[in-house]
Amino acid sequence: MTAELIINNVRLELGHRELNEIAYALDDCKRTKNIYHELAQSPSAETRSNIVSKNYLHAKTVRLLLPDSQIEVMRSMINQDKFLSQMGKDDIERFINTGDSEILTEIVDNISDLTEVYELCERDWLCEKLYQQADPTIRFGLGSTDETPGFILKKLIKDPDINVSQAARDTLDEIEEEDFDNDINDDDDDVPM
Repeated sequence: MTAELIINNVRLELGHRELNEIAYALDDCKRTKNIYHELAQSPSAETRSNIVSKNYLHAKTVRLLLPDSQIEVMRSMINQDKFLSQMGKDDIERFINTGDSEILTEIVDNISDLTEVYELCERDWLCEKLYQQADPTIRFGLGSTDETPGFILKKLIKDPDINVSQAARDTLDEIEEEDFDNDINDDDDDVPM
């Protein structure tokens, strides 16, 4: 990538370090969208990662960055609505297959958004993929949320990591308690006054 800064016809060639700084420092507004698109083509993952977090991007810039395989860029992308709205099930699987704990944690934290808001994949499929992760931190996160289907929580109760199994047990207990409380409230509605 070639770049230069021109001020009053004085030229300065810019390298990746200066472009990183420019990507970070430019005002995030409509008039910088074209520059962001050019910077999104940088060989520097740091520059591309900076661009991912910008609010004002062309749709073509989002499409350009979406298949990026650099972990740093993918980490920035996984929690950005403009990228999630363009993803499909294959993209989510690609992100899961990185095995990167930061990416996987973000996916666990956003199960509902990914499966309901953006409808990128089925909840059972997603949770099954997350359940298979070697990192106990991911399985712990999965066991700690009531977004996880009951059949996965029941599998996690048998997890070899005591923290994972306890988290799944606690979550199942909370779900069962909520269901019991809802049943009692529903029964109260049926009582004549």
